[in-house]
This record gives sequence, C-alpha cells and structure tokens, in this order.
Amino acid sequence: MRFLEERLEKRTSQGLLRSLVPQTALLDFTSNDYLGLAREETLLSVASSGSTGSRLLTGHSRLYDQLEGEIAAFHRAQSCLIYTSGYMANLGLLSALGTEEVTFLYDLEIHASMIDGMSLSSAKKVPFRHNDLNSLEQRLKRSTGQIFVLIESLYSISGDLAPLEEIVRLCAYYGAALIVDEAHATGLFGLKGEGLVVALNLEKEVFARVHTFSKALGSHGACIVGSALLKNYLINFSRQQIYTTALPPSTLLQIQNRYKRLQGAPRHALFENIAYLQSCLALEQRKSPIQPIYIAGAERVRLFSKQLQEAGFETEDKFMTLHV
Repeated sequence: MRFLEERLEKRTSQGLLRSLVPQTALLDFTSNDYLGLAREETLLSVASSGSTGSRLLTGHSRLYDQLEGEIAAFHRAQSCLIYTSGYMANLGLLSALGTEEVTFLYDLEIHASMIDGMSLSSAKKVPFRHNDLNSLEQRLKRSTGQIFVLIESLYSISGDLAPLEEIVRLCAYYGAALIVDEAHATGLFGLKGEGLVVALNLEKEVFARVHTFSKALGSHGACIVGSALLKNYLINFSRQQIYTTALPPSTLLQIQNRYKRLQGAPRHALFENIAYLQSCLALEQRKSPIQPIYIAGAERVRLFSKQLQEAGFETEDKFMTLHV
C-alpha cells in the first residue's frame, strides 16, 4: 500500500527508521529494570523474568520473533505484531493509520477500543448501520482518500456474525481496505480456530486482523496480523507499540503453549452447549458464544442479573443505545 510506503520512506530518509533488535549481553544503561530484579537469578525459571522495557529498547527477544512467526503462519498472514492487550492493539493500529487523508467507515457496534483508536487520530470518522450493506455502500460512494472499513467478525454486543464475504466484495469494488477485529472469533472458527476470516478463505482480502489471546486462548495480550509492510509501519508509527513495556517471556511462552493447545481443542462441545441453551430459552439461532437476552428497562435488567447471580450464574448486564 503506497500510503504506508511513503511515510516509511520519509522516515528512512530522515535516518529515523525503527527496527526491533533482540536483547544483548551488554551492560544495561537503557531499560526500566532499575533494581535488576528482572534479570535476577532465583529459583524461578528464566521464563519468569521481567521484560525490562519497550520492545524498541530492551524488551524484544528471539522468543518474540519466533512466536510472531508462528502466529502469523497459524492465521495465514505474512506478519504478526504482538501488543499487550486487544485494547492497545486497536488503539495502536487506528491511531497510527488515521492521518488527515484517511476516512474510517465503521460499524456502529464495533468495540470501544476501535472508537477510542479513531478518536486519537486525525482521520474522518463515518459510521454505518450495524451489518447493513446498503448503509455501508452509500458511505463508500461518498468517501474520498484512503478508506478503511472497520468491523468485528463476531460482535461482542449482539453476538452477530458480520457478512464478511459481502463486505469484502464492497471494499474491493470501492478500493477500501478492510480491518477486522477477530477478538471473539479467535479459537472458535476455522479448522484449528484461526478465526472467521480464515474459515471463509478471505485472509488475502483483509488488510489487517486483530486477534486477542485473552478470550478463547485464556491468556493475555493480542496481535495484529497483516502484511510485512503493515508491521514495519506500526513499529515506526504506533505509539502504543513504541512506548509500552514488552510482555514478559513467561507470558509469551504461555501464549505459545495456548496456540498449540488450541489446535486440538474440542470446539464442537462449545457449539453443542450453544445449541442446548438456545433450545432451552428459545433464543434466536446464531452460531455464537455470545447469546444476548433483551430486557426493557435498566432496573429490570439489574434485577434479572442479580437473580441469576444468586442462583449461581455469573452474568453481565450491558446498557447501550446506538444511533445512526
């Protein structure tokens, strides 16, 4: 994408291009390991040591390189860049991409982290109705410059699946780049849990995907998968990557282990439970672990939630109003 290449070329010409370099055995005059505890030899394994600083200083490692390569291959992407959380990944991606020449077209149900990421940018922000292809196309027709369409593959509010194939076709026709937050689809869809984009063989049509490790994988952190160009761009322009302390090796090893376990995970049991719940409560048939129950009035929702908790069920009550 020429838009990214031009900004990287300018940074290179200024002699300011950043790159990730593994830790060395040199004396530490750079990291935030003020008391030396991160490198202290104890009964704990080396994997339990601290991360010492941001990845551009001393927090990067060969383990990071190895894990990002494995995750990229798993999700059928050219590259992967790990962030400390899904919230930080969306903030880092959208605030870095959102220059004055950019227009973000976003589904009204996208996650708050995407909303916040856009708010940190200088881009134009235009919403479209949830999963409404006509609403999206009308906005695509009127938009100019570099356009990014922002959606979730599985929405956390409604449990709806995005009409990915149709959105991909619209983006291709109007020359827009598609960004898909796969947070809730990671581990659930695809032969090994690669996500809904891979399940539909659309990975080559999507500009960037965000996968989190804190949901189906039961770990911590997140990543952005896409092209090698995108990864290089984010290393240089994503402030949430540049100024955040790296994840410790213990967390990286846990993520690596969870990806290995994910490939043999019994996902069929989850979908059997979903079908059972839907039959018991006469819920709308949606292939999603998120099963919303709509109750009018905040007080009634709180009361119902409290009753469920007293009966031994952990519940979440959400109150949202969406407007176009």
